[in-house]
Amino acid sequence: MTSPNSSTSSSEGGARYLAVSLGLAAALLGALCLLSIKVKWFSDLPDYAPLLAYQLEKLDRSAGFDTVFVGDSSLGNAIDTETFDRLTGRRSVNLALTGLFGYAGSYNMIRRAVDKEPGLRTVVIIQAADMMSRADDLRGYVLSTPRVLDPDLPAALRWPVAEAWTGELLDWQTVKTATRATILQLLSRPVRDIVIENDYVKQATSRAPFGPALQAEDVVPGKLDFLQRIADLCRTRHLTCVYAHGPLATQLLDRSHGFFQAADRLIESTGLPLAAPEPVPLAEDHVGDTQNHTAPAYKAAITATYAAMLRPFIAADRPRPTEQTARTAAEPKP
Repeated sequence: MTSPNSSTSSSEGGARYLAVSLGLAAALLGALCLLSIKVKWFSDLPDYAPLLAYQLEKLDRSAGFDTVFVGDSSLGNAIDTETFDRLTGRRSVNLALTGLFGYAGSYNMIRRAVDKEPGLRTVVIIQAADMMSRADDLRGYVLSTPRVLDPDLPAALRWPVAEAWTGELLDWQTVKTATRATILQLLSRPVRDIVIENDYVKQATSRAPFGPALQAEDVVPGKLDFLQRIADLCRTRHLTCVYAHGPLATQLLDRSHGFFQAADRLIESTGLPLAAPEPVPLAEDHVGDTQNHTAPAYKAAITATYAAMLRPFIAADRPRPTEQTARTAAEPKP
């Protein structure tokens, strides 16, 4: 016959075992979430992370610039700031990210640049020619925001951004990436890195196949969320901002005119001026490893094309009266 005491003891033991098991499971889940957060912000395993770190370090050590370029790889492979500054007399910095970040990444980089440099006067946004056909920019916002709790976000974007945050922190691919990075570090093996060449990621040795021509119906109206934020920020901070399409292979551009007519109407509805209605065409031998990347050997030449395109906006961008007064007061008297 089983005594009441032995039954009670067995029941208590089972409860303790269950409690310990649940506690260990919760601790493991918490550790995986923390690991996910760590890889998002501190590991350079994902392709986008080392480039973001490189551009933020560049911004941190830059000073006295009056012009900033923001955008994606089409910008990174098209604009050489030394050539641009020589042709325009400006002091510029190129903060190009990748297409993953979209307009949200450009918005966040402009905010960082404004906070860093009070003398900033001109912002040039150069995004991939097909950017207006891509999905929303919420992930790009989460990955690049300078503030986790952002009071500047409009109410309509707060819940979608919160969902994007949750998705990133609980994403199984993120957990696998974090685990792999930790194992590599424990084995003292290098984590995936990038090679910087001429101020941007080195291009691949082979060219990716071209995509299809762009059609007017490919335009995604929702892409305006963060582009409108850029336009509003420019007005609030009294910045001269201009939008320019990234370059595109001529054989695609020739079959995509309707797309750019539709995209331009939406872009201009934000109040941002367009430097040109269509992308800079890339001849066959000027195309790099993708349809919207300039071949490295022609980067300076394409920069000169953009400099000529942007010159009217730069000429119209004079120092504000208070800025000019401050400079005059600082000049030594004879």
